[in-house]
Amino acid sequence: MLKTNFLHIFITILVISIYPWLETLAFDTQLKITLALIFLLGIPHGAIDHILLRKKKQSSKEQIQFYAFYLGLIAIYVITWIVFPYFSLVIFFLISFYHFGQSQFSDVKIAETSKSKKLLYMLWGGSIISGLFYHHYDRLIEFFLETSHFNQTATVITPSSLYYFFVLTSFATIILMAYLLLFKINSKKRFFSEIGVFLLLHLAFFTLPPLLAFALYFAVWHSLKVLYEEYQFLGTKRKNFDLNHFIKELLPFTLVSIVGVLILLFVFSYFQFSISPFFLTIIFLSVLTLPHSVVMDNWYKKMQRK
Repeated sequence: MLKTNFLHIFITILVISIYPWLETLAFDTQLKITLALIFLLGIPHGAIDHILLRKKKQSSKEQIQFYAFYLGLIAIYVITWIVFPYFSLVIFFLISFYHFGQSQFSDVKIAETSKSKKLLYMLWGGSIISGLFYHHYDRLIEFFLETSHFNQTATVITPSSLYYFFVLTSFATIILMAYLLLFKINSKKRFFSEIGVFLLLHLAFFTLPPLLAFALYFAVWHSLKVLYEEYQFLGTKRKNFDLNHFIKELLPFTLVSIVGVLILLFVFSYFQFSISPFFLTIIFLSVLTLPHSVVMDNWYKKMQRK
């Protein structure tokens, strides 16, 4: 487990301890805090995707192919959201399950090609996302109903179906963690620390308002963890690499992504799509997550081979 987990745990306990005050914050204030954390940590953690898989000697053609692939996936996914919103939402959930789980367990000394490890990614991520949704079902369903494209969501994601999915993925996650961490790599310390993290996150989801609970996980637990891994990686590749150099690497595509947000907002407002700010945020995150998750999957495999 990364050293940054201690920072994550401290921040989470601190935030949980002030949850009565957080619940008094207006929705607009919560949304601004969430967006600020996404811009500060969420977007930057994917801002050096073009560097992570770069070869020592990479031709201009290979660079163009990478950008064409990356931007092409984003464009296709934006179109898919417009034409097939429900399908796009399901794809986003599945990608997020895997991506969140992978970022949590990629360092476990089991091959990335292992089916049981991939299943753990899906189950852990599924429990995390469904737990957040389950603990705040009424409020989150309101977000769906505010957007005409998703006003039938409540007939599919019912409280009972969500409850069974949450319970199933949670118990299956614990069982699979026990199998992989206790029996496969024989690490009681890692198993119990992961159980602690798992329970702490669900406690945070239970106590905090939904937007702030999501922001806490996505920005602090996921994005900050990945940023730390990326910083360590670049530190082994470059001499005299420090935090200032890292920030300079992150800035260009962080700014490009922010411009992309503004363009996305313009497109949806210009065509007068009746989509709430909440769902615009979801769509924005999803179109960046798709190519980013592909890059990270290949990067984790590359790191494990070394």
